[in-house]
Amino acid sequence: MTRPRYDDIRTIPLPTDRELIPHLQVMLETALRRQVWIMVLDEHSCPLPILMPLDVDAEPYADDVSTFADTLRCLTMDFTDSTLVLTLERPGPAEIMGCDKRWLRSIRESSVESGASFRGPYLLLGDTVRQVAPDDYVSTPWVYFDDDDDDHGSF
Repeated sequence: MTRPRYDDIRTIPLPTDRELIPHLQVMLETALRRQVWIMVLDEHSCPLPILMPLDVDAEPYADDVSTFADTLRCLTMDFTDSTLVLTLERPGPAEIMGCDKRWLRSIRESSVESGASFRGPYLLLGDTVRQVAPDDYVSTPWVYFDDDDDDHGSF
């Protein structure tokens, strides 16, 4: 599917996951590298012309939460009543791995720390965007151990 032009989507509200997830799938297409996508919605839940990728490491580091929170705070300074939509992209196996859970937790903690209104984080694996319930990752330990359930290695 061809990505839509901004003028064609700028007035289409994305108030629920039912509308947002298909929009993310069209915009992000397929997982090619490990990164976090940031999209900004206006006060009516309509997309602003911002879709920003941030490359991330295979595992979050201890200071990633505060660094990412600072980035989110800076981004929202210019947008009144905006909502950030955060999506983790990871190529590789389609199942949710421990590294994904750690990144999702890190992204969520950063979003909360930033004070920004946010939706997600969502997870792009292959060509599918999925919502992962916070209960599936908030209790995930921060520290990566070699005996973790990830036997696929880093991506």
